[in-house]
Amino acid sequence: MQKTKLFATLRVIAGNLALFILLLIFRWLTAKQELLHSNPPPPVHVAADTTAFAAVVPTIMLESTIRYGETLANLLKDCAVLPSDITRAISALQKIFDPRDLRAGHSIRVAIDSTGALHELIYHPSPEISVRVERETSGELISRADTLALTPEVFLLTGKIESTLYEAVLAGGEKPDLLLDFTDIMQWDIDFFYETQRGDRFRMLFEKLFVAAPGGKKEFVRYGRILAASYEPQQAQATGATNEFITAFYFQSPPGKGGYFDRDGKSFQKAFLKSPLNYRRISSFFSLGRKHPILNKVRAHTGVDFAADLGTPVVSSAHGTVKEIGWKGGYGNCVVIEHKNHFTTLYGHLSRFGESLKVGDAVEQNQVIGYVGSTGLSTGPHLHYTMFLNGQVIDPLKIQPSSGDPIPAALLPRFSEQREALLQQMGLLPSPPPLATRQ
Repeated sequence: MQKTKLFATLRVIAGNLALFILLLIFRWLTAKQELLHSNPPPPVHVAADTTAFAAVVPTIMLESTIRYGETLANLLKDCAVLPSDITRAISALQKIFDPRDLRAGHSIRVAIDSTGALHELIYHPSPEISVRVERETSGELISRADTLALTPEVFLLTGKIESTLYEAVLAGGEKPDLLLDFTDIMQWDIDFFYETQRGDRFRMLFEKLFVAAPGGKKEFVRYGRILAASYEPQQAQATGATNEFITAFYFQSPPGKGGYFDRDGKSFQKAFLKSPLNYRRISSFFSLGRKHPILNKVRAHTGVDFAADLGTPVVSSAHGTVKEIGWKGGYGNCVVIEHKNHFTTLYGHLSRFGESLKVGDAVEQNQVIGYVGSTGLSTGPHLHYTMFLNGQVIDPLKIQPSSGDPIPAALLPRFSEQREALLQQMGLLPSPPPLATRQ
């Protein structure tokens, strides 16, 4: 017990001693800075060689963590940087980076000399980018940005859906960003809020990008490209029908312009999305004889109702032109878009419209055109989505939209070779049989 108390006392003494020494150093720097401010030293000629400059003026490197709401000016002031250099450093940095974008929790490294003159400022907005302010031999503060080399590594993630695809990806040790990339590829063929089933499986062959870190280590920066992806319905697994797996392969066709294609080289991108928003459930299907919940009489329901939270973004399901926007009877706030090949889509019960959207505007597939609401004849927040072909209503859930341009015939042999290699890496091709042993 006495030894324990003795050790605790020694730790307290050592801590106080270290704090006292740091306080002495800080007071010495402050006194030196004030003295030099009142009696500036005579100018010293320094050669253009930066090594010689560094040898003449030794510096101290300080590292400070950015606090929430803290400005760069306050941070540099706390590091005892000369007030005049604070202004000049911020002005130099603004040429390549907005100091207001500093993030709390990140750190900044500052090198100053005994006068408080700033010699270097280093900040990493992201792991692969470094922004610097440096003092030249002339005394001028200049800024520059460096991009660190990213090294890609290929990984394979496989999983089985027990509850949701989101949870299955997280259970595999990966981040939601990878899931978003996967659903972006598959969004034309799979409605992930309606068609996924427990027992379905998925595979992703993808890149992770790393930068070199101190000590020979590496630091994950972000995901690179998904090289190949597969979604495998449980029914297709049970029958061994791998040709029914929804599989996409990245391929540059033409060279320099990449996209995703199926096993036959057909484009994965379709004319229409499977659904124009992220929704909780389908609250009402297409029907020509549904009893209306408000009017209380049988009335055709010429569309699909997607129940979703108020304010959920609604996107255009295809490229097109805004034909109507505004109040449209029972549909409430509504947008109508005309598309190629005599298709038209209608988006009803919106709470508000996309920013600056007006009649005649061209819209892109996946562009936000409004937000879920409950305007018009509606019992709760949802999107009413109707599709027309040649002016006649059709069921949006049953259309088979056309694909984009396929791989040119001249490139198919190279695509086939690449496809087989990717299938092998994903484990979707049987391993080659061992070579026969010679007798």
